This record gives sequence, structure tokens and C-alpha cells, in this order.
Amino acid sequence: MYKLMNMKKYKIKVLLVDDDVLLGNAITRELDERGYEITFLNSVYGVDEAIHRLSPDVLVLDVEIGKENGIALAYDLYAGNPSLPILFISSHHEEKLKEESLLFAGAVAYLDKPFSVNLLSAHIDRFARKGIDISPANNKLLQKVGNSLLDLKNRALLTESGNIKELRPMEFNILKKLVAHFADFVSREDIFYAAWEGQSDYYNDQSLNNYIRRLRILLEENTDLEIHTSRGVGYKLNERSN
Repeated sequence: MYKLMNMKKYKIKVLLVDDDVLLGNAITRELDERGYEITFLNSVYGVDEAIHRLSPDVLVLDVEIGKENGIALAYDLYAGNPSLPILFISSHHEEKLKEESLLFAGAVAYLDKPFSVNLLSAHIDRFARKGIDISPANNKLLQKVGNSLLDLKNRALLTESGNIKELRPMEFNILKKLVAHFADFVSREDIFYAAWEGQSDYYNDQSLNNYIRRLRILLEENTDLEIHTSRGVGYKLNERSN
């Protein structure tokens, strides 16, 4: 069901097209440091040639590139390269535009600017067309939990429906702890330790309650998982009963 790259055997090739040179250079630098093979273009000129020359695994494309329409470009590119995943990035957040890009232009996802490199990386890994099937048992960067996958590399949750949900650092630490003790209660003290990585001076009851609440909402909307609370005992993650 999930196709992710084994980064030790193959470098995912990314073609990034964005007219924001500063942003493009920053993304290029960070993805390069993460082990991707990335090519950055700051205009639409040469995109088609670059696709044929480089055979990228993912095209990351701005919706508006100078005066050019990235959605119209993607439509033409998709017609000639139907197996190339197109990931849109944009500062335009209108739902109609997102629907147009996903339905009309064949994009696999649409990320609102600003976005974290973690989230972009999770999407690239998820949709790379030359990914090889790897079971979570053989991939130390993925943990199967319920009907979802916890992406340890990108601090994200990959749902069965294909959605990718980025987790805040504290939320990620808490969920990782609960996953490690799946179906068993974890004490509140151990949750504190995991969330704040042992820095007891920063423990905060209200903050922890808020993180647990946000995780519950995320899991309820996207997975078959739920977090149980037992007063005086702690928290437990398990699959929801039908």
C-alpha cells in the first residue's frame, strides 16, 4: 500500500520549480542535506527538457511562477509524463485553486506556503515514483500502528487514505512513546519525560493536556486509533472498537 524509498540504495531525484530564488535555494540546501538529488529551476523555461534529461521521481511545482500559470504547465507536463508525481506548493490557499490543481492538473498533493521541510520531505518520500515496496518491519524509519504509519524520519503520520499529517515535536514524542507501548498504559510521568525529553523544569500539565487533546482529534479524524485515559494510571493507545 505504501511506497517509500530506501535512501541508502537510491537517491530520490527531485525537480523543484519556483520563482522565489531565496526559498528555492533554501529548500535545495535542506533537501540536499537530507540525501535527495535535487535540481532547482526558477522559471518554467527548460522544465520539459529537464524532465526528459533528469527523469525526476517527483516534480515540486509552484502554482504561480512569475507570470506563468503552474497549473496549466502541469496539465501539459502530465499529458506527456503521466507517471511523474506533481506536488504543488503555493502561497495561494483558495480551496477552488487546490481542487483545480489536484483534479485538472493531476497533482498528487498541494502544500500551502509556508511549509516545513519535514512535511515536504514526507510528501516526496510518499509519492516518489521510483520508490520500492518496503514493509515497516524492514524499514526502521516507519512504524505500523493501526491502519497508519508513523514516519520517524519526517515526524509525520501517513494515513491509509494517503493523507500526510505533520506532527509538532511534542506531539511526535508523545505519539512515539504511546506507539512503543501500544495497547499498554504509559504513566503520565513517562509521557512527560518523553514529551520534554527528560527536561523536568519544562514539564507543564496544561501543555500536556493540550497535546493529548490535539492528538486525539488528529487520530479520530484520520485513523482507527484512539487514546484512552485512566486516572492515576496514565494513557494508552489502541485501535478503536467497532
